[in-house]
Amino acid sequence: MKCWKCGVQKLSKEFPPWTIMETCQHAALHCLRCVTAHVEQHGNCSQCESPVGLDSIRLKHCHSMLDAMFPEYKITYEPTLEADTAGEKGYISLAMLNGDSTSVELNAAMTVFKLRGIVKKELGVPFENQQLIYNGTEMKEYTEDQATTNLGYYKVPPSATIYVRRLLYAVQNSNLKKVVFDLNWGYPAGGKDFLDATAIIFSGTELVDYLDYRKLSHDSMSHSGDVMDNHRKKGHHLITVNLQEVPDEFTHIFFTLSSYESPTISKFPNPSLKFYEKDRPDEMLCEDTVEKTNFSQAIVMCWISRDKGKWCVYSAGKASAGNSEDYEPLYKTISDIIANGL
Repeated sequence: MKCWKCGVQKLSKEFPPWTIMETCQHAALHCLRCVTAHVEQHGNCSQCESPVGLDSIRLKHCHSMLDAMFPEYKITYEPTLEADTAGEKGYISLAMLNGDSTSVELNAAMTVFKLRGIVKKELGVPFENQQLIYNGTEMKEYTEDQATTNLGYYKVPPSATIYVRRLLYAVQNSNLKKVVFDLNWGYPAGGKDFLDATAIIFSGTELVDYLDYRKLSHDSMSHSGDVMDNHRKKGHHLITVNLQEVPDEFTHIFFTLSSYESPTISKFPNPSLKFYEKDRPDEMLCEDTVEKTNFSQAIVMCWISRDKGKWCVYSAGKASAGNSEDYEPLYKTISDIIANGL
């Protein structure tokens, strides 16, 4: 997620989980460093200029979060970097789209198999669900000649980021028929509002179209539109995709949530998300990761794509800006995911 103030791409945990003042009516789009620095220099919110005192509880929480993530320490040893990749020292990052990450000391001889073991231990992703992506290429455990691969084989330098793509489900195209993205939510404390479910379609790296409450059908897809229960203060969106009728040129379909009026998704009580094959509603194809990134205006929840005759379902949980008033920030987030080979 990119900070809208400093323009730097950062992990979702490097953003405050709420606005600096409860009265702020916007999503938290500036990182912790920018928010705290602006308050200390100007005495107001970096986005809307609402007055903020230096004794603000939320400001203190921001400082605590920064201290926990970036503790000050003295460098006791600074390695000499060699020109040869095999001799370089330093650390690399293993990062997931939902913001979870860990670091590993760079060792060119470390096998991809061992790296996958670290991913399982530190990030909790089972071996069978892992796909490690570096420079847009999936890192395999063996070459075509069945030789063991390592970090040196993939020329991974210090400070590099290896992305962990989480595969949730893969099945032959002919065996997966209709999938359902089923979203329910409660009205925020301020009154009726919409937590929009949207399907965004790509062909390779090119945006094709979207499906939402205004555009209720598109080729093999349908959207329920707004199903609102004002008496119980609940809303419902349902997207159905007939995978056997999806045009061949559609390579990716991303499923997103976005807040219509509220500044962040956290304002909606008890959101419930289910993603399943229509004939097997009890087998979830996507994890409910709303709570982890609910401080954002939108979340890319998951996506489906074609891969060598199979439909694959991938977990994202990627925070983003953008909503039905302006999908451009969401398009940019998704384009970055595709461009990085994820």
